[in-house]
Amino acid sequence: MSHAAKLLQEAVGHHQRGQLDAAEKAYRKLLRVEAVNSDGLRLLGGLYLQSGQWAKAVECLEKAVRVLPGDAETLANLGLALRGTGRVEEAIARYKQALAAQPGYKTALHNLGSLYHDAGRLPEALQVYGEALRLGPEDPAAHYSYANSLYMSGRVPEAIARYEHALQLRPDYLEAMVNLGMAQSRAGRGDKSKPWLHKAVEWFRKALEKDPANTVALNNLGNALRELGRAEEAVGSYREALRVRPDYIEAAVNLATSLRDLGRLDEAIESCEAALRARPESHDAHINLGTFMQEAMRHEAALAHFEAALVERPLSLDAKWNKALSLLALGQYEEGWALHEIGLGVAHMRGDYPSPEKRWRGESFAGKRLLLWCEQGLGDSLQFVRYAEMCKARGGTVILLCPRPLRQLLSHCPFIDAVPESVEETDYDLHAPLMSLPFVFGTRLENIPTATPYLFAGEEALAKWAPRFEGAKGFKVGLVWAGNPRENQINAHMIDRRRSMSLEMLLPLFDVPGVQFYSLQMGAGVAQIAACGLGERIIDIMDDVKNFDDTAAIVEQLDLVISVDTSVVHLAGGLGKPVWVLSRFDACWRWLGNRPDSPWYPSARVFGQPKPGDWAGVAADVRAALAVAVEEV
Repeated sequence: MSHAAKLLQEAVGHHQRGQLDAAEKAYRKLLRVEAVNSDGLRLLGGLYLQSGQWAKAVECLEKAVRVLPGDAETLANLGLALRGTGRVEEAIARYKQALAAQPGYKTALHNLGSLYHDAGRLPEALQVYGEALRLGPEDPAAHYSYANSLYMSGRVPEAIARYEHALQLRPDYLEAMVNLGMAQSRAGRGDKSKPWLHKAVEWFRKALEKDPANTVALNNLGNALRELGRAEEAVGSYREALRVRPDYIEAAVNLATSLRDLGRLDEAIESCEAALRARPESHDAHINLGTFMQEAMRHEAALAHFEAALVERPLSLDAKWNKALSLLALGQYEEGWALHEIGLGVAHMRGDYPSPEKRWRGESFAGKRLLLWCEQGLGDSLQFVRYAEMCKARGGTVILLCPRPLRQLLSHCPFIDAVPESVEETDYDLHAPLMSLPFVFGTRLENIPTATPYLFAGEEALAKWAPRFEGAKGFKVGLVWAGNPRENQINAHMIDRRRSMSLEMLLPLFDVPGVQFYSLQMGAGVAQIAACGLGERIIDIMDDVKNFDDTAAIVEQLDLVISVDTSVVHLAGGLGKPVWVLSRFDACWRWLGNRPDSPWYPSARVFGQPKPGDWAGVAADVRAALAVAVEEV
């Protein structure tokens, strides 16, 4: 056996026993003897991949590829190393070379699809995963990965079908069970999501009966329990995983999320900080800690964590997205709106969108048809529809595709030519999502289009509602105290719990003389009127409201609207009516840290919680302001 062969054998032995420092020294010694030893180069490169030393892995594997230009495994490993250094296009090229050298190479297909997925290039990810499925239609992992990209693309029903197929092939596929439950929930099929999540819990518990120290099962059990709204039990599961394996970063991060769900933000921050002390480069810990800093209204600190996450994963969509939200909250609109664009095509950010080749970038479109579409909720649609007037000034026909409850109201906007129920691709020449328009028009704090009203109640609705207010006495105030709880969407539900309040918390307002209150509340919150004994103090006429045109006509009869952060705020603001926003401590980015005024709505006044959950302080401030407003009439 040659000297080089003996050195290689020694290095491989150390490597197989997990003695990475000794293995590295032995590989280096071998390469000093034989600088182009292909096995030494590729194996040392693999060692560096194991330890996350991406730059060193690239150096070794590039040398190995020069010696083994057609070796698919070496090319694929080089792609992985290049991805780790953020050299995305080079990584893609290497994966493609690996596939050219060995068509159907499963590892290269998976890694290429994963890279496209993480970079937000979902159509390309789906194409690659589709090829993997063609080559291995019975591979449950291929169906699972394909489903994940479908889910991120907003194609939730298709994702559900793929998760189900993966489970048919592998009935104990725990990750697929959890993701299927989440997908069912995202699709609004809560009646179907819970059975799958309960089944996932059962499988995790069975795994733990066989191996109580199975930290992966404990962590995933916590995830399923959290999705079921059982945060306390989830905390227990994560804590048990950390007891068995104190350095389990993923469990520490998930524990922090459930602690946050329970309103224990300080403990959540401590859990993430502990995770970062154990592993300073943890991308997930930085992301979560950044989001907790957002909730603590420490946006500068949040930005630092998102930047740190991007150092570790330059392609991270979550880091970029959350960075955008903090920039917007700080009023740094130029950078914030540009970064906000990365959410297009990602289901939990801004969703899917029509053909990219027809995307409008702000150019003149005289003689053409521009489709504007509402990608987000009702409030976002009402806030950003103002930009349709600026669009109209640049061209021909403006078509708006919006949620059904808004159609009649928005059809009255003079700068919108049509508000159809649906559109085909042949119905328009260009398109743009409403929330991209601030970016298209270069919106900064100083040039927000603030002219109001830009919303207008229809004549028919006004004729219907104005008589209901004839002879009404006193200062007329509309109230909204709760939003849509969205119980089947855990993250949205947690936000609503922070933004909504109970009507009981507003009882101090009813001591102000000369005020007649009207309920603008919809949904389950209406029952609180009777529960608080306020049936004679609040006039509730919302049973006869069919859409936002009706609500707009009611708001036009009022002197003031007081509302938690719901779509009614944007309706009143767009109508140019005085509106007071009752905002949670971790304010939505649009309220700019709960500053008292709003650059978006000249008629708005913001009352923010002085500390998390302190609605009593807000109610006291609003009561005092209301008393002054009544006296000034």
